[in-house]
Amino acid sequence: MAFDERYSSTSFTTAPGNFFDLPFAGIATFMKARLCPSLDDLRPGDADVAVLGFPYDLGTSARSGARMAPRAVRDASTVYADGLRGLYDPVLDEMFLDEGQIIVDCGDVDVGPCGSDQAFRNLEAAVRKVLDLGAMPVVIGGDHATPIPIFRALDRFSDLCVVQVDAHLDWTDSYGEFRESHSSPMRRASEMPHITSMVQFGLRGLGSSGPTAFADARQWGSVLVPAPQVHRDGAEAACSLIPQAPCYYITVDIDGLDPSICPGTGSPQPGGLLYDQVREIIRAVAARGPIVGFDVCEVSPPYDWANQTSLYAAQLILDAICFATKGMASR
Repeated sequence: MAFDERYSSTSFTTAPGNFFDLPFAGIATFMKARLCPSLDDLRPGDADVAVLGFPYDLGTSARSGARMAPRAVRDASTVYADGLRGLYDPVLDEMFLDEGQIIVDCGDVDVGPCGSDQAFRNLEAAVRKVLDLGAMPVVIGGDHATPIPIFRALDRFSDLCVVQVDAHLDWTDSYGEFRESHSSPMRRASEMPHITSMVQFGLRGLGSSGPTAFADARQWGSVLVPAPQVHRDGAEAACSLIPQAPCYYITVDIDGLDPSICPGTGSPQPGGLLYDQVREIIRAVAARGPIVGFDVCEVSPPYDWANQTSLYAAQLILDAICFATKGMASR
């Protein structure tokens, strides 16, 4: 495979040499990055960031639809295609993705219609392959059970801190005998020896676990930051609560953001975080240490009028890639 080629719209044009490659044309990979549907075709050094889709929502307990998110978020991301050649941030007065960073889109992890165990094994194996290549995995879920197999794949990193943005605590132990749902990723993370700290931003609302789960999270050592605290004290104060660690993984449940800006989710909860606050959290994490992976989950296109939630999800992924790869270049 020739990795210096872009997979987008056809090069046939009535004006030779004047090839626009507009966002709505061609194959909707993330940011219209190079397509590599087989991880076996990649070699170390071929990618700094590898995007994977996980079209899975078998772990939901209410409204489904998150399985459709990888396609919708990729489609929304095509408006940022020019960023592959460098992005200028007018707020920070800084350039990103201008130092030869390589992003590839590796397609979707295979998910069977009834097989959560197999789907999780497939995602874990794919993330391990990405890490073997020396690239940062970026996963578009899928419901919030998605991080569980990713956490397993990160066992090469010791003293890993997980940073979560979410309306819900996600420390539910089980639904009956089912222990790997969208309500349990942080509980499962706490059981993994390589994950030694976590901070959870955006918590709020009825239904975000019960007092026993909150007590368990606090006893384990998780730093809990409710959304009203972020609104009251500001993003900078909230970011100061991020534990110092050798490396970080960030998981964003899109319902951590307010439904006024991100309505397309299965579990909307009023009073959520705003985009700028979440962006500052991601930026603060990157300033503390390497980000070894990132996911966005719970985008549900059937509830997303105007594709607004998919656009915010794509923007947050782009922010994470920009801040993480800038950090890679400076270390």
